[in-house]
Amino acid sequence: YAAAVGPARAPEMMELELMRRDLCAVPVELYWQLLRRPGQPDILLGVARDISERRQAEELLQHMAHYDTLTGLPNRTLFFQTLADAVALAQEKSWRIVVLFIALDRFKNVNDSLGAAAGDELLRQFSNRLVQCVRIRDTVGRMGGDEFALILTMTRDQQDAVHTANEVREALRQPFDLNGHPAALSASIGIAMYPDDATDPHTLVKYADTAMARAKQAGRDGYRFFTAGMNVQVLARLDMEMALRRALEHNELLLHYQPKVNLHTGQMAGAEALLRWQRPGCGLVYPAEFVPVLEDTGLIVRVGAWIIDAACRQIGAWLRSDTGPVRVAVNVASRQFVEGDLELVVRSALLRHDVPPELLELELTETALMSNTERTISVLSNLKALGLKVAIDDFGTGYSSLAYLQRFPIDKLKIDIAFVRDITTNPNDAAIAQAIISMAHSLKLRVIAEGVETRAQLEYLRRSRCDEIQGFLFSRPVAPADMAALVQAGHSLPPDVAKPGQPAQTLLIVDDDVNVLSSLHRLFRRDGYQILTAATPGEGFELLALHAVQVIVCDQRMQGMSGTEFLSKVKEMYPETIRIILSGYTGLDAVIDSINRGAIYRFYTKPWDDTQLRDNIRLAFHHYWLLHGSGRRAGEPGEDVTALQEVK
Repeated sequence: YAAAVGPARAPEMMELELMRRDLCAVPVELYWQLLRRPGQPDILLGVARDISERRQAEELLQHMAHYDTLTGLPNRTLFFQTLADAVALAQEKSWRIVVLFIALDRFKNVNDSLGAAAGDELLRQFSNRLVQCVRIRDTVGRMGGDEFALILTMTRDQQDAVHTANEVREALRQPFDLNGHPAALSASIGIAMYPDDATDPHTLVKYADTAMARAKQAGRDGYRFFTAGMNVQVLARLDMEMALRRALEHNELLLHYQPKVNLHTGQMAGAEALLRWQRPGCGLVYPAEFVPVLEDTGLIVRVGAWIIDAACRQIGAWLRSDTGPVRVAVNVASRQFVEGDLELVVRSALLRHDVPPELLELELTETALMSNTERTISVLSNLKALGLKVAIDDFGTGYSSLAYLQRFPIDKLKIDIAFVRDITTNPNDAAIAQAIISMAHSLKLRVIAEGVETRAQLEYLRRSRCDEIQGFLFSRPVAPADMAALVQAGHSLPPDVAKPGQPAQTLLIVDDDVNVLSSLHRLFRRDGYQILTAATPGEGFELLALHAVQVIVCDQRMQGMSGTEFLSKVKEMYPETIRIILSGYTGLDAVIDSINRGAIYRFYTKPWDDTQLRDNIRLAFHHYWLLHGSGRRAGEPGEDVTALQEVK
């Protein structure tokens, strides 16, 4: 009013609060003007309009601009503003700021299986639990999707961050109730710290995100602190992504071929096309280094189409040369089914290079099969109708479901290298491989074992009735010209060691004392056995894989593995063998336990009586053939040459 009583002025508008009769303050928009007329009193003219609803709308818009509508948490914009304020305060107070970047593991599975509404409910419930994990002065924000972030202000060491990360993980342990559907999730957490890692908000969040990605790569449900090395790797990955985009345009990709061999004939049965990258300045780059980048960026669809075309071009070139027909298998990624037109790509490549369909084989992982079930079945059925073969790669590491083996048009299973690597020494791997072979054959499928590197692995798989093998034992992946040379030379596997005419009775002696091995070899040689000797359990496993052994004599005290441990594993892998301990070791508890469990047939002591030991071993062979042979004594019709005879 004091301003109003001055000189006359034009109409003005302002916002202020007026008091109502009930003493409540009301926001108003006031339009006023001072009217002055000569000889008349001055008049202050004002019109007030209640703007409560407009103020509420503005506040709502302001809230929506800074808070997530689904969870009510600060959104990305407000989170960065809060982090900037926290960093500024930390600079004054010499505090430490910690940023935790949190991503829910496999959240997409919930969305895909239960629907978007259930996914939203899960995010709401998780945000409520997350708020309860932090102090009042800390900040929780939603960065978007299934990603959240925390700002912690600390004056102590990083253990506070570890404690909070573990609290977040623990908050996820209890299942979420999504309209009657229980759902359990885990989280991957990345941690970055001010001023240790960065001094500006955007870099702090970026580094925490990088550490979170590393936690996911490490197996999920864990946390990782950011390190400088991670940033170097991120930059290297970005550089590789750009280089891969150029590689397609500049013809830097190429294919090598690794032969597959038929175990029944020993001859080559085809090859697998394996991607290589001739990167300028780096030489030949192997797929393990760059295929994950192709898959993450979606480039795998274009590269996959190029692989099919390049493989068909090479098949056609071999077909019209002295090399002749070679069946080639190519790997197909799951994104080629989802984002590409695989059927059109295959048909076009076959037609363009005039290749018979039966010379092309597709290898798919179990994950690729399950990515879009109905479409995958349709595409594979159409391609199989042309004459293509379909194999499941890395079988046993994914779904491994009998149901999908029946639903999908599959011809072959490939046993993953993880089960082949220790197949001659690990009873579990051996059991899995044999189960896969047996199951596949019952479903009229062929079986290929990949990663075969030793003769022992080869012979074990051959005796287990595996159909084909692939691995360094036969050949490394080679360039097209070298592959053609192998085919033209008729390169084949060495003959089966279990050839006709070898002694019917095989005795394996395992002892780390070479003098004992020599003595026992001389002792049993006169009985006509085929005698195998091993100085370590590892050598024993290899000989068992290479030869059909009936009786095993093993020392108890050996380095790395005791005799009872060795024979217990042998029992699981070769249950038909007769297993004997021959030892001067007097601690009998482990031996008695092994005998009770059936791992050991007999226990004999050192030093031994030659005649008695020969009798005992002959009894062991006789026992074996009673169980697994004809059981007829010498001199009878259809006599068993291994029947018990008098020791001379």
